[in-house]
Amino acid sequence: MTSENYKMYRAIEERSIKEGKPSFSSEEQDLINQLQYGRFINAGDHDEREELNFWHMSSRFDKTTLGLVIAPTMACNMACEYCYEANKKGRMSATIIESILNHVEENGKVLEHVDIGWYGGEPLLAMDIIEDITESMIDLGEEHKFQYTSSMISNGYLLTRENVDKLRDLKVSMIQVTIDGPARLHNRKRPLKNGRESYETILENLKYAGTKMAIGLRVNIDKDFDDGIIEEMLEELKQAGLQDRVGIYFGLLEPATSACANIAESCFNNVEFSKKEIGFYRLLLEHGFRIEKLPSPVRTFCIAQDINAFVIDPEGELYKCFNYVGDKSKSMGNIRFDIDYMNENFMKLFRFNAFYDEGCRVCPILPVCMGGCPSRRADRDVKKEELCESWKHNLAEMLEIIALSRQQQAKVAAKE
Repeated sequence: MTSENYKMYRAIEERSIKEGKPSFSSEEQDLINQLQYGRFINAGDHDEREELNFWHMSSRFDKTTLGLVIAPTMACNMACEYCYEANKKGRMSATIIESILNHVEENGKVLEHVDIGWYGGEPLLAMDIIEDITESMIDLGEEHKFQYTSSMISNGYLLTRENVDKLRDLKVSMIQVTIDGPARLHNRKRPLKNGRESYETILENLKYAGTKMAIGLRVNIDKDFDDGIIEEMLEELKQAGLQDRVGIYFGLLEPATSACANIAESCFNNVEFSKKEIGFYRLLLEHGFRIEKLPSPVRTFCIAQDINAFVIDPEGELYKCFNYVGDKSKSMGNIRFDIDYMNENFMKLFRFNAFYDEGCRVCPILPVCMGGCPSRRADRDVKKEELCESWKHNLAEMLEIIALSRQQQAKVAAKE
């Protein structure tokens, strides 16, 4: 909103309070219409909080959508220093695959959408399992008339042309790949298990992958990072021709489990990170990278709050959080058996409701946060302000950067 429009809005507000239902000029009415369209204001006494709670609860208990995060293997070709999965192995058996498909088959009549996220370990080490499950899922979708979508989280090292083409055929539309800064830092933090470097191969793979599907490039941020390191990384990405082929976002590196407790001292807390990322996104803007981060309304924060969403490890164990996968003490059951919704490991994360929390209920960013990470709230002894998403601490600055990015991209598009 421009300063002129803001002044106009405040004048409209003051007159409305004094006069009840004043008449407006065409210019004022146009501003009101735009604000109503963007849902910044609502006519009448409509209770937005109650509406938001309604949609939140509807999403929580929706069984027409099934979300499965499947780890076909816990094996990995990297030895990341902070990995919470430790040194796990194992591949999904035919029995577990059959149980997953049986679960979908049994619920097929009510399903409208099945969304699969491939996870690990490194999922590309089990491409044959991905193919097997996907082909069966697509057949079930045709039989029961539900939509099938999928995405993947990968370290990118095995994202060869051959695998990219296979994944496209298997309806994988988006892949998140992680890098940890420029080559000199990434290769130290994320080496291959054989000790070799991974950075150059990943960037080479992304050149092709970025032309075939959406690539989200996550950069894990800890206290090693400053503006100089980010600029060094951006220059390397530009030299590789990836400026227009990937969307970059910054992720807070957290000591989420005991397996990665060794990195705790090098991690920012959420408040510190929210301030740090402002400068990093400004650098993206200055270097001409598109910024896809946007504070959008969500009905639930993550799969922990959805009754019909689970992480499945190679042994069929079910979890409500990515951070738990492979830790049987946090399993809520097994896909071979009926889902036990009263299992404490299910309820531990599912039970929190932001609308019953005094601070969350009145928070202006509730629609884009929904109380933040349930696992962070349940498992870690952190200050209340650190439970909130970074938008709580940097919304105004980030909105300005995002607006400038949109303008920048519009100018580029106009020249093409």
